[in-house]
Amino acid sequence: MAELNLHIQKNGRKGSSKGFYIALGVCLIAVGVAAWTTYDSVVNYATPEDKSQSEPVQSTAPANNTVSGVYGEPEASSQPEVSSVAPEAASSKPAESKPQKTSSVPDKPTAAEVTSYSFPVGKTVVQKFSADPVYCKTTLDWRAHTGVDLSAEKGEDVKAIANGTVTKTYKDDKYGNIVIITHGSVEAWYCGLDQMKVKAGDKIESGQVIGTVGTVPIEADEESHLHFVTKVNGEYVDPLTILK
Repeated sequence: MAELNLHIQKNGRKGSSKGFYIALGVCLIAVGVAAWTTYDSVVNYATPEDKSQSEPVQSTAPANNTVSGVYGEPEASSQPEVSSVAPEAASSKPAESKPQKTSSVPDKPTAAEVTSYSFPVGKTVVQKFSADPVYCKTTLDWRAHTGVDLSAEKGEDVKAIANGTVTKTYKDDKYGNIVIITHGSVEAWYCGLDQMKVKAGDKIESGQVIGTVGTVPIEADEESHLHFVTKVNGEYVDPLTILK
């Protein structure tokens, strides 16, 4: 019995010795793993810094697209580079004769630029131009007044406002005898004449007498006057904006 107890004690000591060594081995392994983990984390900690230094170039492009918020800005940023080349090509063109050719075009004035328009009779206005309806004493109603009434005595000479060509002469029930003359871009209607001293096709000089003041039937209750109308490109315009 004593021998059995001694054997058990010996085996117990051997078992505890084995447990000690196992625990020691586990601790050593844990220390090794901790050391490796620490080393790896140190290496990884340094590595992202190196990557971040190379990544900004790749990340700048999408960053610009996101911040701008406007489609097409990256294209606009590339255009100045193209335009910087274009001026060099343009700078070589002035040596050519093309700019000299274009400069000769403005030297030719148009008829409207060289023509001035004088009053056909006196400058006293009886009734102004109005695109809006105005009251007519003769017809007792409201209507647009598409010309200007210039005070003039019956029989007074009516003169051409500028050089031109007689387009038409005729008698109208409302506006009496009418002479239409084209003066460059302006078409003038001389209405309410007594005598007409020109005919269609005649070339007229500025200030030439084309007739005398008569009566405008539709404005018979107004004081004696010349009803004068001007059109530009087929549209009625206020004669007072043209006459000087």
